[in-house]
Amino acid sequence: MDAILYRILLAGVAIGPALIIALMPVSAIGISVGILMSATGSGYAVLASMRGRRKSVHRAGPALMRRGSLRRSQKELPPPDDQRAALADALSAAVEVRAEPEAPPTRATAIARILSRMLTGWKMTDLNDLPPDLTAALSLLERLLNAEPGEAGRLAQFFQRPDLVLGLRDEIDRIDRTRARYDRAFAAYEATRLLQAADPPPRDLGEALERLDAPDTDLWHWIVQEHDPADPAQREAALWCVTRPSCDRASLAAYFARLPEGAQLQAAARAGDQAFLKRIKHLIARCNASYYTVQEIAYTPPPDAIERLTQELDALATLTGQPRWPDPQCVLMSLEGRAPRPRRSWDLATGRLTEPPHRADYL
Repeated sequence: MDAILYRILLAGVAIGPALIIALMPVSAIGISVGILMSATGSGYAVLASMRGRRKSVHRAGPALMRRGSLRRSQKELPPPDDQRAALADALSAAVEVRAEPEAPPTRATAIARILSRMLTGWKMTDLNDLPPDLTAALSLLERLLNAEPGEAGRLAQFFQRPDLVLGLRDEIDRIDRTRARYDRAFAAYEATRLLQAADPPPRDLGEALERLDAPDTDLWHWIVQEHDPADPAQREAALWCVTRPSCDRASLAAYFARLPEGAQLQAAARAGDQAFLKRIKHLIARCNASYYTVQEIAYTPPPDAIERLTQELDALATLTGQPRWPDPQCVLMSLEGRAPRPRRSWDLATGRLTEPPHRADYL
């Protein structure tokens, strides 16, 4: 395998420990062990890429890219000086200042470390000394790693091994998704911590949800699973949760599975609660129109969930004399994903937190 292609592959190997660390809590591996794992992966990549490979640095660019692609790439790229300036900006993210030590790396940091390792493999310490061919190769790689899938596929054709650079981009995407999940969880934790200390406290669960400054899909799932349908405030809060655009499909499935409890639709029809019935009908329409796209939480419905919901919809149609509503599609089934995170600090009856949120429940 070509030396530079070999280095790219090993760069992916070097990212592996970082990705593992990103997916594991520090408490599981220890900060010092995590740093050692990352350093070991990086050191192995750099050392292995340099071992027994003494090709000229000026041949690395053409060897990395397809014959003639460097010439064609000039239409894609600004002048070399502008390329070097852009690369300097990209490389500046290699050292990330983290407010939270447990936070996984960002996309920008992961890309910067790949570019830095390649420069190390080429024995280049100053971008101003980087030849035009290597500058173009590195610029195209940086652009590919940040590009949308279609654009990345097009840029990959400039390289000797499109599959290799696209595989590296897939690793970057995984790191990016991991960081996004962490940021959402941390935002929910901070918002909950501030709410717990708020004065005055929320009057009920619905107000508490409205006052949270960040979405918390695990809290929404917790409420759907644990709420008391006989309590109007809790019933309203659960319905509020499943009408959020970012509600997890597992929460929606759990809501429909619990809807027959207490014959909620029939009870609403007898009480003349048309507002509730209208919202449930709209919820089913959204569900069947594939409105909900988030699916991270695992869920297994009760064995009789479909049968009970079918009976409830049949009974509602008989009771009202109206056409039967359609069945919710693609929700009352087993969904793969992670385990839902508990929200033990919440008292659903009062809508208040009985204690500060447990950090481990969020991160």
